[in-house]
Amino acid sequence: MTVYSTDLTKLLGTITDTLGRRVAPALDEGPARLELAGVLEQLDNLAQRLAWDQARLGQVCERTQELAGKLGLAPDPAPAADVDTLRRRRREVSESLRAAYHGGTPDESLVEAVLEFSEQDVQEQISIALRAGLPG
Repeated sequence: MTVYSTDLTKLLGTITDTLGRRVAPALDEGPARLELAGVLEQLDNLAQRLAWDQARLGQVCERTQELAGKLGLAPDPAPAADVDTLRRRRREVSESLRAAYHGGTPDESLVEAVLEFSEQDVQEQISIALRAGLPG
C-alpha cells in the first residue's frame, strides 16, 4: 500500500527542494552543477503536468475495496476512485489488520487475502528496480 498514498506534486517538490537546497550547494561550479540545474528545471516543469491515471487508480481502489470486504469491513458508504477515498479506506484496512494481528494468530483466510492483495499491489506499485531486492 504505497505509491497511491503519495501526493505527486508534493513528492516532486520534496525532491526538488532536497536537490536544490542540499545537493546543489555541495557541488563545485562546473558540469555537474549545470546538469543539476537542468534536472531541477525539468522537475519544476513536470510537477505542473502530472495527473493520476484514473483507470489504474480505479483498479487500485477496487482491489482495496475487495480486500476490505474479505477482512469483514462494511462496504464503503461513498466509494470513489480518488486518492483521498483510497487513503481513507487503506487506513481502515490497516487498522483492521493491526487488530487482527495484535489479537494473536489471524484467521488463515485473512492471511491469504492479504497475501493475494500484496502480490498484486507490489507488482502494480513498487518500481521494477526495487522489486529485484524483494524476497521471492
